[in-house]
Amino acid sequence: MKTLKRKTIINDPVWGPIELHPLCVIIINTPYLQRLRYIKQMGGCCYVYPGAIHDRFQHSIGTSYLAGKLCRELQKKIDETIKWKKKINESKDIKDEIKEIDLMITEKEVLCVEIAGLCHDLGHGPFSHLFDFRFYREAREMNSDLVEWEHEDGSLSMLDTIFENITFKDFIDEDDIGFIKELIKRPSGGYTTKKRNKHFLFEIVANHLNSIDVDKWDYFSRDCHMLGLHHNFQCERTIKLAKVVEHEPGEWHISFPKAEWFNLFDMFYTRFTIHRQACQHRVVTAVEMMIKDALLKADRKLMFPPNVDVGEQKCLSQSVQDMDAYLWVTDDVFHRIRTLPGNDSEVVEAKKILERIDCRDFYKLIGEKKVTWSTPKKFENTIEESKEKEEALTLLTNWIKDEQHGQLQENRFHLFETRILKFHYGNGDKNPLDTVKFYEKDQGVDFTQEECSNMFPSKFEQIYIQLFWKGTKLEEPDKRIIKSFEEMERHNCSGNMGSFELVTTRTRKKDA
Repeated sequence: MKTLKRKTIINDPVWGPIELHPLCVIIINTPYLQRLRYIKQMGGCCYVYPGAIHDRFQHSIGTSYLAGKLCRELQKKIDETIKWKKKINESKDIKDEIKEIDLMITEKEVLCVEIAGLCHDLGHGPFSHLFDFRFYREAREMNSDLVEWEHEDGSLSMLDTIFENITFKDFIDEDDIGFIKELIKRPSGGYTTKKRNKHFLFEIVANHLNSIDVDKWDYFSRDCHMLGLHHNFQCERTIKLAKVVEHEPGEWHISFPKAEWFNLFDMFYTRFTIHRQACQHRVVTAVEMMIKDALLKADRKLMFPPNVDVGEQKCLSQSVQDMDAYLWVTDDVFHRIRTLPGNDSEVVEAKKILERIDCRDFYKLIGEKKVTWSTPKKFENTIEESKEKEEALTLLTNWIKDEQHGQLQENRFHLFETRILKFHYGNGDKNPLDTVKFYEKDQGVDFTQEECSNMFPSKFEQIYIQLFWKGTKLEEPDKRIIKSFEEMERHNCSGNMGSFELVTTRTRKKDA
């Protein structure tokens, strides 16, 4: 690889001075990565935490920095181990030598990992996860022509577009681009790149094995810093202690000292805290629900790219299929809705929703019910949240109808929306440490919960069903629905999701 004379150094508020490889700088200086300056990292959290206005651009640079730092630490330890073995003249056959060579991390691989960290979030839409988790899923339910899509797919498409528009062959080749893409998103059929035997490299940016990766390390530190929340997890220490260890024949994974389990559990607890106190705060949920509704109503009127011939434009939900259009899709859609011309009823309603947000006239949380399971079946990951919401609303609706003896007006239910909340530590209802790779004396070992079981919560996952009211003026039918919901202290429900109890944990204030 060509030797480069100069790198760029920038100052990051979380990590301090960061050194950027020249190819990373070239990528940063494209409109596709600059676009991330205009997408808030935490969506609607700034309506509760005013400081949470940092963007995906900052996070991407931080992730790239940590990716390179972890990769170099692993590279250093692998090289030291090989040198130590040679020094003591440890006897080994040719197979051992080939294995050691295969484990060595090259400078080009370090660069690829840094680029993957830099580009992993290129595909995020307006207000980050709100776009693909809320808006796009509902838009797809209403329009069967829309393809299945998530922001990682957008990242890969954006990455292809970037490499079509820059000169990169002095640094990497086409095979390396395929490697970078698989570092960002694991193919459904498994890894196909020539690097696939180096399992540990695929655990740096997007770790599908146990969720311990540099993406989370950056957003844990950055989000807590901007939210003003305290956290104890120190990723710098974790990086220093990380090591590549063989756990099964031929399977080498990033591993950590077994004694480090408490610091790693602190990391998972940080995730739980951020979601509980910020990302899924009731006001944040209400605001993001309102933004989602406004985007859905204005979807067909928001055209991208702007100021081109109509035949070449895509509406908001279709823009994900065309990177020339998607390049223009940022948080700016919030303000573009305000300037849409005409008196289309959907657009008028979208504008009214945004006006309500400005006046902090948010959707009201009527109450939430904790889901306590009475049978082993749980919300499976294979069930889309939209299906869960649909069944949850059906269960609540049927209950309320029964209580009111069929006297409810069906046309009032569009003013209510349910939301499924899941709070966990990164591994559903299981201990997140169960999937972490540990080592003792350079040997891979399993984590045994029995050794420290008194340190863990009794349950690793909490599930709630929330009911929100979207109206501005309470009518009598709405009051009956709300009253029935509030009086539903305990109720046994059964459906495709399993049998469970709903236990009231919070209801609206009477003067709300």
